[in-house]
Formats: sequence, structure tokens, C-alpha cells
Amino acid sequence: MRILYYTWDEIIKNDVVMAFDKTGHDVTLLTYNIKSYVKDVGFLENVEKELKRAKDVDKPYDFIFSCNFLPVLSKVALRNRIPYVSWTYDSPCMTMYSEMIFNPYNYMFHFDCSEVERIRNLGVEHIYHLPLAVNTDRIGKLINDAKADVDSRLVNSGVEFMGNLYNNEVDFLQSLPGLPDYEKGYIEGIELAQLTMQGCELLEEMFDERLMERLGKYAHFSREEEFFIKDRDLILNIIKKNISSRERISIVREVGKRLPMTLYTQSSKSNIPGVSVYGYIDYEHDMPLMFANSAINLNITLRNIRTGIPLRALDIMGAGGFLLTNYCPELSEFMVDGEDFVAYSDVNDCCEKASYYLRHEDERRRIAQNGREKTAKYFNYDVQIGKMTDVLRKELAL
Repeated sequence: MRILYYTWDEIIKNDVVMAFDKTGHDVTLLTYNIKSYVKDVGFLENVEKELKRAKDVDKPYDFIFSCNFLPVLSKVALRNRIPYVSWTYDSPCMTMYSEMIFNPYNYMFHFDCSEVERIRNLGVEHIYHLPLAVNTDRIGKLINDAKADVDSRLVNSGVEFMGNLYNNEVDFLQSLPGLPDYEKGYIEGIELAQLTMQGCELLEEMFDERLMERLGKYAHFSREEEFFIKDRDLILNIIKKNISSRERISIVREVGKRLPMTLYTQSSKSNIPGVSVYGYIDYEHDMPLMFANSAINLNITLRNIRTGIPLRALDIMGAGGFLLTNYCPELSEFMVDGEDFVAYSDVNDCCEKASYYLRHEDERRRIAQNGREKTAKYFNYDVQIGKMTDVLRKELAL
């Protein structure tokens, strides 16, 4: 198949292209400094120019592809009657609330099964569940080539967490002008209650219409005309982000009190007592080496992800790292807690399990090896891209 791949320089670009190439597909990368994922006349004309060029030399593209769903690309596809394939790996991905999801030329893949179900229930036909992937072959070679020659900042004999703490921003709801203290306290109570509940959507049950009606007097959102997301969903996403920030800071702080703890983050407010802090590390090179050379790697999933396997969890296991994670429903469909990874239920459980596995190196290494083997088996890019192209061959008769 001939594929026109628009890239916005996403972190998984090179691995996706490599997988397409490896499975015999002809990929042309298109780069453009896009101004809007919804409306951009210059971008639209640029893509159409490339589509016309390919037709003129009798090598038309079979479909347009991008990571994450981009409404402006869907519009190009509709105008030119060409399939548009997307693989979404962000959550929340606000563009999935665009009216363009109803375009019949879309073929959308998403890593989170619950989001697939939401979109399918809206009447969208071409939406498919496809978990994310890891290039275990590339990562394995990288780790083997590096051997003992690894930067000391990437070596941890204790626990590490790599991720955003989301604490640099002003709390939108708490700072709303005129919002009464009662509503602020109620939201605070909801956040604290949800923090104690892993694998349970307590938040959405407590966030009733009466609360939304009260908040609606103070919270006002601007959005693109073609977006149909409700204020309630926007507020829930904000609250979930706040909960994720609280949870990450709490776990890092508590682990740091008891065990050697290293934090890799771009968050500027990251001075936590007892925690060694480093800034950004490169995704393709440094990150796999760090996961492979850390005793315990934490995954603390964003609360906006309801069921899907976060890319970070797969990145850790794909590098042969030991994964200690919160409960991830879809991960348990492929792997076994205690054999391929270890799940914690709350902050104390996380600290206790981290302490246990730091003291039991053989057990820890065995679990990490099992996790790597299963990741290579089920979540290699060759496997996932193969599933995608199988669907497309069937749907598009290619």
C-alpha cells in the first residue's frame, strides 16, 4: 500500500514508519508547520498538492495517515474521497469530539477500548480498538550496544518515575471568579475521594447535573464550532488532570521518604525532599536505557485514560524494565499481575511493593524478563501495524 503520512513530529513517528516499511508498504512523510488541526487552508492545499502529484505520476496513495485524529486531514480526505487512517495514542484527545469523526472516509484506531465504545455509540462505524506498541527490536539492539557504557543519570538502583507532575498550571476551577467556597470544597472532596479509588469511576457518579448547573454559572469555555464536547466533559477532564497531579506528587513524595527515588520530569515545580530530580530525557535513546537500568519503574496512569494501556507502561516493559503500575484493565487482558508486571492499589501498597521487590532482585528480574517477552509478542509495532493493515485490506479491499 502507498501511504501519505502526515507527521507533527510525534515521538512514535520513526517506529511507525519503520513498521510500515518492514511490512512492505511505501510511505511518504509529509511535514508542515500546521496552524490549526481544525482549519488551515495552507495545510489543506499542501496535502492536496501532494495527492495530485502522486496521481499525475500514476502512483496514487491508498490512504492518508496520521498519529492522533486530525479534523483538517479528515476534511482533505472527504474533499478528495480518499481514506484517512488515524491511530490515536493521547487521552484525552479533544479532536475526537469534532463533527468530522462522522466522515465516512475515516478509519480511526484508538488505544483505549472505552473511548472506542463511546465513539461507536455515537454512530461512527469505522472505529477500531488497537493498543499501542513498542519497537522491541530497535530497543533491544540499543540496550545491547550500550552495555555498561550508560550515562550515570540513567542508572537507578532504587525507584524511578518519568512523567509530568502537571503542577505548573493554575487550578482552573479553584480560581474561577466568584465560585462559592461550598462548590470549591465539594470539588476538593470529590478529588480526594477519587484519589483513594483505583479502577473505579467514582468521579463521574458524584459529578451530577445539579453540580454542573451550579458550576455553569461561573465556568465558561470557548470551543471550535464543529466540536460537540459538553461543558461537563471539559470540567471532568480538568478535574481528572488535577487528581493525576495530586496522585503523582503524593506517590513520588511517599516513595522518596522510604526508598531511593529518582524523578525525570519537565515540571518546574519538582523540588520534592529526598527525591533526585532530572529534566527531559530523549524518548528514542535515553529513555529505554533508563528503564533497562532502573531497578523499579513506576507507571502512574493519567486518570483521563479509563481502560487503555498507557504507552509508558509498554515502553518500560519493552525495554526489559520492571514495571510497578496502578491497575490498568486492558493490561490484565494480556498479562498477569505478579508474573509479568506488578500492580499497586494505593500509595502505601506502592511503597510496600517497591520495598519488597528492591530486596528480591531475582524475582524482580524474572518478572521484568516475562514482561519484555510478552510485550514483544503482543505489542511489537510489527504486530500492531499488521493488525491495522489487515483491517484496512478488508474494509478497503486493498
